[in-house]
Amino acid sequence: MAKQSNFAERIFLLLAMITTGGLLGALNIAPFPQIADSARMTMTVVGGMFSSRPSILLPLTYEGEGLVTHDTARSQPGLTLVQGIMENGHEVRLLGPDGETLHSWTPDFYASWPNASEVIPAKRIPASQNHYVSQGLYPLPDGSLIVNFSGLGTARIDACSNTMWASTAPRHHSVTPDGQGNFWIPGHIPASDTPSEWMPDGLDPQEIEDDIATDHYYHDSVTLMSADGETLREFSVLRAIVEAGLEGALYLSAQDLRTDATHINDIDLVTALLADRIENVNEGDLLVSLRAMNMIAILDARSGALKWHRQGGWVRQHDPDITADGMIDIYNNRSPEIRALGAGSQIVRFDPSTDTSEVLVDGFFSDIMGVHQLLDNGNRLVVESRAGRVFEVTPQGEVVWDYRQPWDDEYAALFSFGMRVPTDFFEEEFPTCTN
Repeated sequence: MAKQSNFAERIFLLLAMITTGGLLGALNIAPFPQIADSARMTMTVVGGMFSSRPSILLPLTYEGEGLVTHDTARSQPGLTLVQGIMENGHEVRLLGPDGETLHSWTPDFYASWPNASEVIPAKRIPASQNHYVSQGLYPLPDGSLIVNFSGLGTARIDACSNTMWASTAPRHHSVTPDGQGNFWIPGHIPASDTPSEWMPDGLDPQEIEDDIATDHYYHDSVTLMSADGETLREFSVLRAIVEAGLEGALYLSAQDLRTDATHINDIDLVTALLADRIENVNEGDLLVSLRAMNMIAILDARSGALKWHRQGGWVRQHDPDITADGMIDIYNNRSPEIRALGAGSQIVRFDPSTDTSEVLVDGFFSDIMGVHQLLDNGNRLVVESRAGRVFEVTPQGEVVWDYRQPWDDEYAALFSFGMRVPTDFFEEEFPTCTN
């Protein structure tokens, strides 16, 4: 009888502790909120390790599989590269005009970094193939690809997906050729190498580092990398913002996500005609997209100093591209939380000389990622990332090429990148790969 009474007392005590902990957590009394956050994070990670579906995927938006629309008379000739998470895992597909797969690459983090723990902090090494994204690439005529593994690094893989080299520093998002055989790629700088005064009030660099649970870093950089993977130049994006005195931008990003100050997701080279539209900006400077600040900015390509910036007509944007006449076309992701100006993503054209913009394409949505490409015939290729869709649209808004890919019967594939290349872009026939 005494044993039963003792057991009941223990159960009662346990329930009381759980109730008290929940109450204190709700009241935000330390350390109970931190314990609750850690428990939720652990459950998320453990659950993801045993899930067969990557958590980044969303339910299907569209019906159909493969090429569902093709107007041969009005679509731009060429081959289409699509990167993402397909039904068989991480893949880059080379599609023919009719949507047929002509060749495929299989970017594999574990194959490119077999000794990952030597160059990547243990907490950032993906737990499985479902825990990372291959995002951003540039194809080379020999059939090899420069490929980013978001927040982890950059690798060059050959036509059969064998690793030719892999970076020893974190790289992410876009890969932009500089016209001299090198590539501008966003990078990361460890929080431990970040001045404490650049941190949100009350937090030190280690606390920020410990708080980060995904593939981003607090402190972004811009890097120039050779075709052989050597880092030729690197400078801090956060330093440029701080030294320019953009307190409002720092406040905005801290309110959104305190562990992700800038979230640079694209780099483009300023052209002579764009430089003509903006005072004190030169050809060869760097146009960057800072998602966490809803900002596009121009940095000096040598010093990294901020020379110009704009916020306003876009939210969580990606891929600002410079047109032949010096305009800037922006993938405006937008947010479902802001409905006053309508819903859905857009491609927006911004004129920096007049601070005016116009919507070029709408009727699609991707809350994250997304790229677009103005084609030679005036059409535009748009990647609707989370819907697993890439489509070509005319200036009048008519879809003339539409490729879709489900991951399974319920979820869409993820298209992290896409681009159209000329039919004769690759110099040699692709080999038959055994891997």
